[in-house]
Amino acid sequence: RTQVNDARTAALAASGKVFYGPDFTPTGYFSQQRGLDGLGHGTFMAGIIAGRNPAARAPYINSAAFVGVAPDAHIVSVKVGDYTGTTTESAVIAGMQWAVQHRNDAGLNIKVMNLSLGVRDGLPYTLDPLDAAAEAAWKAGITVVAAAGNDGRVGLVAPANDPYVIAVGAV
Repeated sequence: RTQVNDARTAALAASGKVFYGPDFTPTGYFSQQRGLDGLGHGTFMAGIIAGRNPAARAPYINSAAFVGVAPDAHIVSVKVGDYTGTTTESAVIAGMQWAVQHRNDAGLNIKVMNLSLGVRDGLPYTLDPLDAAAEAAWKAGITVVAAAGNDGRVGLVAPANDPYVIAVGAV
């Protein structure tokens, strides 16, 4: 659920397109906040990944309607960032562990994990807890995709710095 509405988020409205999983944020126990993407970042990313305007039809070539990167995929929403986008490393790791534990649950079939976040903590990937959680997901058969960074500095943030993770960046 989001308060942002554009072509990407509207393209997530199909029945069964989004499964709302747990909320690991400090405000997740408030029913009015649980699962709500007040910032809009997660919903925006979900739309880019799996959004598909109902008017779009496979094979989606030259579609005038909005089509995400994987338009026939479904989203399993695991909330780790609060209303301002703030989170903790432990919340992110808990969310990653939940996805690994529930990857084969009926109706979920989690194959790819998107982490549009990262930490520049100076630890080598062999000692970083986010990297360890990403590797655990990879070893469980989940492809992990993470943001390369967002601070304009040279070098990858964790967990994108891990060789088992697909790092994604843009300019």
